[in-house]
Amino acid sequence: MGRFILRRAAQGVIVIFGVVLVVFVVTRLIGDPVDLMLPLEATPEERAAFEATLGLDRPILVQLGDFGQSALQLDLGDSLWQGRPAIDIIAEALPRTMVLVAVALTIAVVFGVPIGIYASLNPGSWIDRLLVGGSLLGLSIPQFWLGLMLILIFGVQLGWFPTSGYGTWQHIVLPAFTLALPAMGRIVMMVRSTMIDEMHMPYVETSEAKGMPRWRTVFVHAFRNASIPVTTLIGWEFIRAMAGYSVVVETVFAWPGIGFMSINAINQQDLILLQAIVFVVAIIVVLINFLMDFIYMAIDPRIKVEA
Repeated sequence: MGRFILRRAAQGVIVIFGVVLVVFVVTRLIGDPVDLMLPLEATPEERAAFEATLGLDRPILVQLGDFGQSALQLDLGDSLWQGRPAIDIIAEALPRTMVLVAVALTIAVVFGVPIGIYASLNPGSWIDRLLVGGSLLGLSIPQFWLGLMLILIFGVQLGWFPTSGYGTWQHIVLPAFTLALPAMGRIVMMVRSTMIDEMHMPYVETSEAKGMPRWRTVFVHAFRNASIPVTTLIGWEFIRAMAGYSVVVETVFAWPGIGFMSINAINQQDLILLQAIVFVVAIIVVLINFLMDFIYMAIDPRIKVEA
């Protein structure tokens, strides 16, 4: 177990360093923050002084080394746009995104898993075709269009929910459903396919032949064996949303999360804030992958860390 943890920790450090290195270099190629922060009439001397203040006059490798050393101390620099520590800005926005993603995935799992199981128990029936068609429809609808339609219907015309912002539980309903629909469709399809395979396994036929109740065969035995790929998909959906796919939803609903903050940092060419966001998100992704390994072992004791 100890070697497994050390090995995964080393892999995580390499991944985080690689991501930060790429973003660090790319963000310095897409624009010059000096042009954005200083007026057009700034003199060359003022530009040079401002570059020296930001440390942009030094070689990139030196800047990268300084950033890495500061990151180890959780000092990710001050935002060029807001003039505050980047870690404070992230600490405000990150919990909002995690709440949105958690609520959306809860909706997707609570509805997607039972629908997928029910469809797998009636393969080829009209209800199965209806559920599969609905899942494909949910996967096909663009999130920005769905979000705008929900705002138009439930926010503007009916007035049931706020159209944007953050603060009450009403604010989270529309963006959470918008983010949950594609994930729900993928979960339904995954649960359906894996459960159909499991229901044709010999142990299912044996348990039914022995008179075991069907609900116990389905939920205790078949679904537990099918839950490994489903768990992988749920973890991937969480990582996918945290790593950037929530940006569209947060932008449409003006949800002040990490994705919305990333878009603003790009628009403002705030390199310090952008690389800090990527650094924090990379750590979250590594930790989620690390946690998934232990969830696998809890679901199936046959999985060993040495493997």
